[in-house]
Order: sequence, then structure tokens, then C-alpha cells
Amino acid sequence: MMRTPCCRTILIVLCCCACHSHPVSPDRTGISEQLIGNITIGTYSGHYSKGLLTMAINYISGNIASGYDIHKGLRRNLNGSVESKDGRLEFVLKEPGGNPYDGTFYLSLDTAADKISGKWVPADSKMAKEGPLELARTTYASNMPDLDNCEWTNDLGTLQFGEEGVCTLQYYPGEDSVNIADANAQQITVKGSYEVKGDTIRIDWQRNNRTPALNMRLIYHAGSEPTDSTSGAPFLEGKKVKFEKLIAG
Repeated sequence: MMRTPCCRTILIVLCCCACHSHPVSPDRTGISEQLIGNITIGTYSGHYSKGLLTMAINYISGNIASGYDIHKGLRRNLNGSVESKDGRLEFVLKEPGGNPYDGTFYLSLDTAADKISGKWVPADSKMAKEGPLELARTTYASNMPDLDNCEWTNDLGTLQFGEEGVCTLQYYPGEDSVNIADANAQQITVKGSYEVKGDTIRIDWQRNNRTPALNMRLIYHAGSEPTDSTSGAPFLEGKKVKFEKLIAG
């Protein structure tokens, strides 16, 4: 049977309507802006394996996430993916790969408790072993008024505590309480990660030949009235080591 042009036009319109009559599935690939606003962006710290770790998540858009981590004073950028599952955010974040100890984090963020759990897997299993981690949101606020923005000294060098749980020990080769460093010597900086709990400071140093141990615990002692034998300055004391606050003037 021959169809007239009018009939063909009606059929085309009906087909178009039928094609658009099915409900469109919502886009489930990205994290909602509301969920991002309630959590995510921030700094988390805690323990990786037996060491200290700081992680900052500073960007999320759709399924893309990025930030950085700091371990023993070494900062590495992170890039990867994120998706929402059962009220948690699941991350896969990779370090750049330019360091032999780089790897990938597999993380789960509990948005209600603001805590991260997961593991780190090295890119090269011959260089390092994978390990678990537990992190919680932190602001690095210290209850020690003399700790931040101050210099602490002893024969090892000058100790300073900075932002995001990073500390440094700076010294010149050959310099101690008896010897003065060569005027042409290059200052050396040893980095570490630290955490404060009560009056105790824990430091994990990067590998070096200066500190008496790579893992250090220091007890904070407030200042007192100076005497003939003591300066009265606040000091940090641990096993075989003591740092005294450098008093200006």
C-alpha cells in the first residue's frame, strides 16, 4: 500500500516521540557537589605501617581527585580516581613514579567519621613493602606555645617544626659544640614527619647520618627561672638528645 507524504510525516513524529519517551538514567559517574561540600577537602594524618603519614586531598571533580602525601618529610603529588560507595568515598591515588619508592594508595574515606583507612602498594615491590594506613582529619594545632615558629638547638643542629607535620634539622658538616663549620660548607637539611600528643613529640626522620635514631621521641619541658647552671629556656628531651629553645637577644 502506498503511503502519502502526510502519513510518512506522522510516522516520523511518532518514532521520535517513542525514542524520547524512555526515562533518562541519571549520571552516576561523578561525586555530587553536596557530598564534596560536606567532607573531602582537607588534611589527614596518622600512621602508615609503623611510620607517620600526612595526606592532603585538595581537589575533586567528578571522578577525578588529587592532592599530595608527606612521609618522613618527603612530599609526593597524588592523582587518581574517586567514587562513592555505601556512604564512603573510595580513592585510587598514584604518586608520580619518579621516585623509586613511589606507589599507589587504595583508600576508603568514612565521610561521617572523617577517617581514612586503606593501604599503600609500591610500584616496585623490591624497593618497599605494601602497608596499611589509618588517618584522621587534623589541623596540626599544638598545645605547646613554644613549639611552632621557633628554633631549637643542640650539637646536632637547628630543629624547626613547620606546617602539615613537617620538621627540619639544619646543620653544617663538621659543626658541633667544639668545632666551627667551614665558612664554605654547604648547609645540610634533614627532613622528618612529626606528630604531637600531649607533651610528647614523635619524629620520623628520612635516612641520614646525623640524628642518633631515625625514630625520635621528645618530651616538652616548659621554661623556668634561669639559674647559674641553666638558662631556664624551654627544652625538648629524648633518648641521648636534648634541644633547647633558642632565645633571641
